[in-house]
Amino acid sequence: GEVDRLRDALEKFVADKPQGDVKYKVLEGKEANRANLWRFVVAPAFRTYCVGVGLPGLSIDYAMPKNFKEYPTLPEKEFPIKSRWVYSHFGCNVYHEDLVFAGDVDVDAARYPIKHAIEDLGGKLPAEHGHGTEYKAPKEMQDRWKKTDPLNAMNPGVGGTSSY
Repeated sequence: GEVDRLRDALEKFVADKPQGDVKYKVLEGKEANRANLWRFVVAPAFRTYCVGVGLPGLSIDYAMPKNFKEYPTLPEKEFPIKSRWVYSHFGCNVYHEDLVFAGDVDVDAARYPIKHAIEDLGGKLPAEHGHGTEYKAPKEMQDRWKKTDPLNAMNPGVGGTSSY
């Protein structure tokens, strides 16, 4: 059922575009398994690449509005980016992006200007992988966490909460 609906939607989408503008491939069997494993290779490869070439890197995940058509413009004048590795989910607007910066960029200083650049376009960062210890969670989210974990024992330090 679900796969058939997806294929029907894809065919309708492709039919509405100029011939040759949209291509897709359905993976099955061993090929599908290999593609699924690929996603677990990209992040470690990015980190290994950055260490190997001696450049700072930052991995982010963000969601953009449905009408999003271009990659967001990031503050590259202040924080020069040597390359952007973008991968995403099919059918949704969550993007994973690995940014390789010029050697003298302070990644911690770049983090919030990048977050604000994405949010200024109507996006959300972080989108999928939570706030971790890198981003302060919105007050409403912290309040919800406090209700479910009043002692902050489950995830101390996450989202700007106390570490103890």
